[in-house]
Formats: sequence, C-alpha cells, structure tokens
Amino acid sequence: MKKRFQLILLILVCTACSDEVKFNSPAIQGIRDGELWRATSYAADIDFGGLIIEGTNGVETLTLVCTDDGRGTYNLGGNSQSEVRFVDAQGVVYSTLYAPADSLSVYPSDGQIVVESFDNSVTPKTVTGTFRFNAYTSDGLHGINFIEGHFYRVPLTGGIEVPPIADMGLTCIDAHDATNAAALNFYASNLSSSDYSAYCNAYKQALVLQIDLCGDAFGDLQATVDGLGDCVQ
Repeated sequence: MKKRFQLILLILVCTACSDEVKFNSPAIQGIRDGELWRATSYAADIDFGGLIIEGTNGVETLTLVCTDDGRGTYNLGGNSQSEVRFVDAQGVVYSTLYAPADSLSVYPSDGQIVVESFDNSVTPKTVTGTFRFNAYTSDGLHGINFIEGHFYRVPLTGGIEVPPIADMGLTCIDAHDATNAAALNFYASNLSSSDYSAYCNAYKQALVLQIDLCGDAFGDLQATVDGLGDCVQ
C-alpha cells in the first residue's frame, strides 16, 4: 500500500510539472481562442520611451506595445494607451484599443502585459514576461482572445515600426464614437419624425467615415449603409 501511494504521488508530481510552461530558447506563444499560437520569428524594441514586442508565424502578427520601457504590469483596455494588436492571415486587425459593439454580450477589451525581466548579460539584451487579452476589430463586431501568453528572452534588436491605429486628424475611435452617437439619434426617431431624414443621413455619413478611417473587413458597416437606403420619409 505504501509503495502504491508513493507511485500515485510521483505521477501527480510529474503531471503538475508537465503543466508548467518551459522554454529552452526565445519564444512568443499563447492560447488563441483555445488553440496554441506560436511565433516563428520575434524581436523587441525600445522606442520613444516605450517597449514593443512583436512575433509572427509568417502569416499572422502579434504586437505588444507598452507605454514605458521598464519592468511592470501594463493594463489594457479602458483609457490605457498600452496596446496589443493582432493581424490575422486575411489582414484583419484586432486591437485592445477597440471596444466591442453594444450589440454583443461579450468581454470588454482588456488584459495585461507583464514585463518580468530584462537580461543585460547578453547582446542584444532580452526581455521576458507574460500577457493575456481580449481585442476587437474596429467595428467592434468580431473579437479574439489570448490567454497564457508568454514572451521569453525575446532579443531587443530594434527596428520595429508599429503603424498608428489612428489616421491623421480624427482617429478610428473618434469615428466609432461618432457612429454610436448618430445611431442613437437615428433609432430614437421614426419615419413620421420631421428630422428623420437628417438623422438618417448623419448616420450614413458617420458610417462612411468609420469605413474610411477603420476599414470594414467583414462588410458589416457597408451593409448597414446600404440598408438605410436614400433616407427618404
């Protein structure tokens, strides 16, 4: 009986050890919507006082952007300017700077990047940490989730450029907010209202602006524009 107990204990210990994430070389990986995602190439950069960590598998790119270049926890979502951005194989952009549409009952854009350590004993120096996040497309209608994310000894080779999520002048988020405001006015009116046409046209213009600034990867915004017709009472 004692030997059997020791055997069971050994199996449990070995199982627990196998669940730990271990790396023998630089890596960026995480569980994307329930499936393992792993970068095949990676780099990090410190630029304008912030830290950027980027990995790609050749067709998809994951970018972590911290507003500072030191160790610490960087919260995502809300008013945070730290960001995680994921570009899929079709070029669709998901970002923690985008919020889910009000029509979706889902988690908000949120998460954390935890920068645990820098190794200054090697050249180039490396950075290690963890991440998790929920991110959405610019129209808020499609999301992506990463958990158990790790970046391990990613070299700070520099040379990473992250295109701004905003266009000149108005940002995509500005356009998204303008569309929401116009939608509220439009849906509060009806065909018999004297201001129906004005609210309808304002809503269409806001949608077109959002398409220009944010894109419309799945055609949902354009479908709404088409559905509004000529805005005639």
